[in-house]
Amino acid sequence: MNKLVSTIRIAVLWSLSTAAFILIFGEELDENLSAWTIHFLIDKALAALAIYIVVRLYKRWCKIDPWIIAYEKYNMEPEETPDSAYLKKQEG
Repeated sequence: MNKLVSTIRIAVLWSLSTAAFILIFGEELDENLSAWTIHFLIDKALAALAIYIVVRLYKRWCKIDPWIIAYEKYNMEPEETPDSAYLKKQEG
């Protein structure tokens, strides 16, 4: 059951992120300027809303979901362990 919930959470985050990406970079094809402006504003507002929802859900789920916690931990490893090439450059 826990794997299913984690999979659904990741799918929700992924699908909302994909929708936001498409809405942000999508191009309107209306020839009428007023229709183009309305569609442009609606698309960008929906993209901003999707990004806001993704950020809020990620902040909430990164505290309780084991797969997202593991992802966070994996991404923080480079910050905790310095690059050996950088350390050698400082010593020599």
